[in-house]
Amino acid sequence: MEISTGNLSLLFNGYQKVFNEALESAQSQYKEISMIVPSKTTQELYGWLDNLPGMREWVGDRVIHRLGSQGFAIRNKNWEQTIGLDRDDISDDRYGLFAPLVRNMAVAGATHPDQLIFSLLGDGFKTKCYDGRNFFDTAHPVSMNDKKRGTYSNVFGSGKYAPWFLLDCSRPLRPLIFQNRMPLMFVQKTSPQTDNVFFERTYYYGAEARYNVGLGMPQLAFACTDPLTPYNYSVVRAAMMSQRGDNGRPLGIRPTHLVTVPGNEGVALRLLRSETIDASTNEWAGSVKPIITQYLLGASSATDAWENVADFISPNFSYGTALGTSEDGKPPVATSTEPSTGTSASTPESDANTSPNTTETSSTDGK
Repeated sequence: MEISTGNLSLLFNGYQKVFNEALESAQSQYKEISMIVPSKTTQELYGWLDNLPGMREWVGDRVIHRLGSQGFAIRNKNWEQTIGLDRDDISDDRYGLFAPLVRNMAVAGATHPDQLIFSLLGDGFKTKCYDGRNFFDTAHPVSMNDKKRGTYSNVFGSGKYAPWFLLDCSRPLRPLIFQNRMPLMFVQKTSPQTDNVFFERTYYYGAEARYNVGLGMPQLAFACTDPLTPYNYSVVRAAMMSQRGDNGRPLGIRPTHLVTVPGNEGVALRLLRSETIDASTNEWAGSVKPIITQYLLGASSATDAWENVADFISPNFSYGTALGTSEDGKPPVATSTEPSTGTSASTPESDANTSPNTTETSSTDGK
């Protein structure tokens, strides 16, 4: 191809078409669990409601639910990915070889919000939210203005097993926030006057965007680090749905999604899709939508146990993927009642992975 302004423009338009097509078809899941907030400035300030108010009989004056004083800010960040195309590759008509790189750039850009959102969810055990407590904590205040209203817990488990999360994403308010300042776009730097072209004979093509993520309302997300079994699922689900606001009335929360790591995929799909379990009707089939994501493993609080494969039949045991497959297709013979690897992910400050009522409401064998 002759190097000219017109031909470079045609090349960019071709790459941009490839980029946009790949971006449109790329699979991502962050929109299912995130509140998408458009941003118009460097950062956005959030003043959250102290609870989730509902309708009430209008007797006397209106009751005003004011924005909470415990606001927080999410600052937008810039993100980019760039590739260089040598001038000789264009002259020798080898530019078509770069189309897969452009497609991959679009896919990487489309899934990057997933990486941020799900790793943030996994770090909820040690990341503070608007009420000053860790997002998953045993002592969230029911009301920020009246401590006498007591506290609630949105975390269960021993911390020894891979986590799973129940989320209510049926509302405009959601447990996680994706703040979008500038959507992903395809750009170029190919002018002959630029240093990269003049000195390096290289044409730059890239993707760039500006956004960030944050934690929303902890009432809408419950976590468990005991095995994913019918009993444990029912306990966490009931606790989540039984929450009350500072007026004593139920908040009306109902989980819609179960999010967990690849090692829990088998037990999650069996729990949520099988019509029967152990020859009995499975009442939990179809109760929520499963999301199995490797991006939870990107959390800084992830332990070796998060990468283990869970055993639904024997929930006391989990198996590291490094153990490999077996000739009979069955899990390795267990020699301990503890997981094969992994350490507790609880924090000294709040012991956020242990329910205060573990002995009454949660069990390590899932029964």
